[in-house]
Amino acid sequence: MPALILIPGLLCDETLWKSQIEGLTSHADVRIADITEQLTISDMAAAVLETAPECFSLAGFSLGSQVALEIMRVANKRVDRLALLSATHGGLPPAVASAIRDAVAALEQGSFDEYLEEVYPSYVAPGRVQDAGLKDIFINMAHAVGVQAGVRQMKALLAITKPFADLEQIFCPALIVGGREDRRISPVDHELLAREIPGSDLVMLEDAGHFTPLEQPDQVTAVLQHWLTT
Repeated sequence: MPALILIPGLLCDETLWKSQIEGLTSHADVRIADITEQLTISDMAAAVLETAPECFSLAGFSLGSQVALEIMRVANKRVDRLALLSATHGGLPPAVASAIRDAVAALEQGSFDEYLEEVYPSYVAPGRVQDAGLKDIFINMAHAVGVQAGVRQMKALLAITKPFADLEQIFCPALIVGGREDRRISPVDHELLAREIPGSDLVMLEDAGHFTPLEQPDQVTAVLQHWLTT
């Protein structure tokens, strides 16, 4: 059975991928990467590669997508399939980068719960802002990862100052997944990334913001199943 490595996003853990783990275990040996201890994107990529099999499929969400692109930069021959969810071609849009810099300052001053309450609505589609169950998952994941790891991850994201090079050299089957109502990474950003990776497939999900694996779990699992098996 082929190996599939799933890389979570900022302040996320394996809970992010719960539905996908359940839906994909019959198709792959699913493994969840840990990117909470490292200081840079390159160190996160190295940590994933250190424990990865020689060949594997790779899916990364948000911050995890940036780690996935770094893996493709340094070891693309080891990856036989690539999926990027809520991703850019490198780094953060200016408004998001500014918000993340403010978040680092707030978190370093001890305002973790206040930050989570304030930022949650920007991560989900407007129709999910009042979804108490989804909000609990969002907050509980963040607390499980912890504020110190979150600050490290934010600083790693802010250190990406330009697009990843050689995206046109990604030749394995590639999938780009975005939420139509994502207010952090726009559909235009997803379309740009898809154009830069030859032959990649772009799937934009309706009624979803940034957190596609949680907002539309069945749809995300279905598109990942198709990507893995075709």
